[in-house]
Amino acid sequence: MDWLWPIYEEYIFKMLEESQHSDQAVLRETFLKVLGESTATLFVMEPVGDGIVFRGLGRWKLKEVPELLMSPNDFIDAHFGGGKFKVNFHHVISFVGTHNFRTYSEEKWRALEELDLA
Repeated sequence: MDWLWPIYEEYIFKMLEESQHSDQAVLRETFLKVLGESTATLFVMEPVGDGIVFRGLGRWKLKEVPELLMSPNDFIDAHFGGGKFKVNFHHVISFVGTHNFRTYSEEKWRALEELDLA
């Protein structure tokens, strides 16, 4: 889960009073609480012509997909196969950040129906 801290760090600091920024226990507690209230939305970056179309593949509460938190590339590869992917993270309704992934197996996502994740 260490890969998530850089995505959430600025968001967590904005939530806390400045005096709490150096308190590791408060940072950890707040980070874990926010993760438990967050969602992840997965898109594949599908090449179309000279551009890219973001095709929605799934949205989950983070607490429901521990395998995504522990090993995101393995999770994406197992469920969606190869390609370039973007995961957006939201805490309740606030956008927190995004992270891109690349996997190299067969593109299973091509056989899946696109989800409207707007």
